[in-house]
Amino acid sequence: MMYNRFNERNDIFIAVLVLTLAFTMFLTGGIYHINVAFLPIFALTGFSVTVTAFLLHELAHRTVARRLGAVAFFKLWNLGIILALITSLFGFIIAAPGAVEFAGLYDSESEGKIAAAGPGTNIALGALFYLIYIFISTGIAGFILYYVALLNFWFALFNLIPVPPLDGSKVFYWNSKVFAFLFILSLVLNVVDGFIPSLFGL
Repeated sequence: MMYNRFNERNDIFIAVLVLTLAFTMFLTGGIYHINVAFLPIFALTGFSVTVTAFLLHELAHRTVARRLGAVAFFKLWNLGIILALITSLFGFIIAAPGAVEFAGLYDSESEGKIAAAGPGTNIALGALFYLIYIFISTGIAGFILYYVALLNFWFALFNLIPVPPLDGSKVFYWNSKVFAFLFILSLVLNVVDGFIPSLFGL
């Protein structure tokens, strides 16, 4: 694997920067709905979402891969970065700025565990931020907490779709029971995060 930590740091920096811009645009509703007065709040939320839903997701993949003995680095996908920016201008986002690539492990169990680490991290983070949101459901903090939780749950569900190259396909191939648990859990959490606040007028 012709890669090093310097390359990886640059790729992570670019991915975080661009995704923060993309999520900020997405949260405003696209280029035609930008509210300058609330732009700093959207930017702070976009950065928080990027760090938790994307960066920690990828670092979880990398950490598990390395602990299992693989050589693993995050690599930027230039087309994915451009796609994220372009789609965010229209009020939705396709966020695929890159992925962790690893070498030295080729069995389905190892690949499944590495794949499960990302969505699992999103589920845990989403649950944490949602629990905090229940107690702080108003103001700027409540807004940020809600969207960080919501998009972590969404990232988990999307990545668990069992279609290559998404994480779900590797988890399913390794262990269908683990896949079913994570997929159903993420689905339920997406429903809860979407409907419970509306029931209480939050």
